Amino acid sequence: MASTYTPLIRNLDVLHAAYIDAVNAAAEAGDLTRALELAEAYDTDATLMVAEHEGKTHMLPLRRRGAAA
Repeated sequence: MASTYTPLIRNLDVLHAAYIDAVNAAAEAGDLTRALELAEAYDTDATLMVAEHEGKTHMLPLRRRGAAA
């Protein structure tokens, strides 16, 4: 069976691991505001990484569902 573990998935895994460490460190230090900021930044960075890989950066920034206009 062929592997579906692509360079994009590897890069997303590395990004995710780095953010997990940073979010956990902020939470352990009691800085929940920073932990939440990091979690949101991960979402933005991961979305950008996928958009760049797919050639879809013209669709950014994404609008969140339920966001006010």
